[in-house]
Amino acid sequence: MARDLAGAWGLESWSLEYEDGRPSEFPLGLAVRGLLLYTPDGPTTGWVSATLMGTGQPAASFAYAGRYEVRGDTVYHAIEIATDPTLVGVTTTRLIAREGNMLTLSGPDFRAGSGRRQKIVWQRRP
Repeated sequence: MARDLAGAWGLESWSLEYEDGRPSEFPLGLAVRGLLLYTPDGPTTGWVSATLMGTGQPAASFAYAGRYEVRGDTVYHAIEIATDPTLVGVTTTRLIAREGNMLTLSGPDFRAGSGRRQKIVWQRRP
């Protein structure tokens, strides 16, 4: 599965979906740009780098990088550096859904107990 993720992905959307049914939030707005890069160094592991930004003024951004590991239909990102220093040392859990050249990563928020889940949609870059 790590080989399936390898390469560059362009950001389509990033939303926070609430368990209590509240409307979704878009942390960087609806008009977003970003790159997700996976480089494999084994059959299930490698390096990941994610950079996301809004296109409004002033432009907000978020980025992190570290190691990743794929187990079944789940990818774990072990964050080593981040624009939010409180995320250093955090490991995210993201379910992998692929449809054609689209990749959806979804899972718990960075902080437990927030009552929301993240949904990030990416499109494979050539």
